[in-house]
Amino acid sequence: MSSKQVHRLLESLKFFGILALAVGWITIFISIMLNPWFSFAKNALSDLGALGQKYAFIFNSGLFIAGVLASLYAVFLLYISPGRLFSLASSIFLLASIHLILIAVFPEKTYPHLFVSLEFFILAGVSILFFGLSFLAQREVKLGAFFTVLAIGGFILAAIVPWPSIATVETFSICLMTIWATLMLRRHLKQKI
Repeated sequence: MSSKQVHRLLESLKFFGILALAVGWITIFISIMLNPWFSFAKNALSDLGALGQKYAFIFNSGLFIAGVLASLYAVFLLYISPGRLFSLASSIFLLASIHLILIAVFPEKTYPHLFVSLEFFILAGVSILFFGLSFLAQREVKLGAFFTVLAIGGFILAAIVPWPSIATVETFSICLMTIWATLMLRRHLKQKI
């Protein structure tokens, strides 16, 4: 494979962040439709993939695929990295993506599930914060300030709002990740890579 082909392949990965989120949202939607017992007011999203649940394989397979896609997007982010802070943010996002895969590998009712699930959301938020700081350092003030506020605001709201269930705070966090991925794709499409 020539370096030009490798570049083209890596460049195509710019769509994988938003694709990972699309797979995640579709997985959550299908899993909820297949499990009428699920309640946003009482459950965690991971209950949909818990050991012993009839359609757990759908939820866990979808999260696994989303995690792989997100990991490939992290590779793209490392490839285009303009500096150390961006590379740090991309590396933290890669760790978050690996934790998403681990949520599928260790579903609810297994020992490490709680840890990998919590670490996924924390690492994703920290990566968005560092992307914000990286853009500020690159003098992309609007995007940098927005991502920084998105991450810090997200952590504050996740901590202080009396969420009715874990599923609601997880959905809130996934919405913030969706905003981040959409704005990142918009930026990728504007720039020549």
